[in-house]
Amino acid sequence: MRRLRLLAALGAAAALATSHAADAPSRAASAAQWGSPAPRPGAPSSEARQGAQGEGAERATGDYFEDFAALMLRVRSVRWLEEICSDAFPADAALDQRAYDDWLRAHRAFVNEMEGQFALIDRRWSGASPDAAREGIGTSALQARLEANRVGLRDDFLARPLAVQRKRCDAYPTLLLSRALDLERSQADFVRSVRQGPPP
Repeated sequence: MRRLRLLAALGAAAALATSHAADAPSRAASAAQWGSPAPRPGAPSSEARQGAQGEGAERATGDYFEDFAALMLRVRSVRWLEEICSDAFPADAALDQRAYDDWLRAHRAFVNEMEGQFALIDRRWSGASPDAAREGIGTSALQARLEANRVGLRDDFLARPLAVQRKRCDAYPTLLLSRALDLERSQADFVRSVRQGPPP
């Protein structure tokens, strides 16, 4: 049953593209405007989860699968946003690509570590039953679910007025320099949870 949790968490987190995409002023327009995984039904509000980690911080659930899904959506969204903005405003594509490359250079070890969790899950699930494989439980299915969120984020972006699209993309290079996009630190609670590894 636990093997189903990451799939469910990724499905629930599909609201990444729309949950916090409404326009918001200044600081909130950075990470929150571009999206964070939606809280699970019945979960405390983001305001209630803020606290010890500082303003805007959300708390991990302690469930590896849910926390990994939330964290990977954040990690991959950085690249997705570059792709969306480069497509929408080709004249700025080189600037956006350079900003992303600089961000990745600074955070490559962390990104590789998080992407490496899929191999860890694969090793832990190597003894999964044939029924599980037929049901699409495995890292290829998890990757596909995660990548499906890219479409939702793009669709939400394209549904916004052009002026909003322009504002968001103009802010992208600066956003990458923010503390919020130092994900290893800004999402420390999720990182601690994920680093404990998937349950056997």
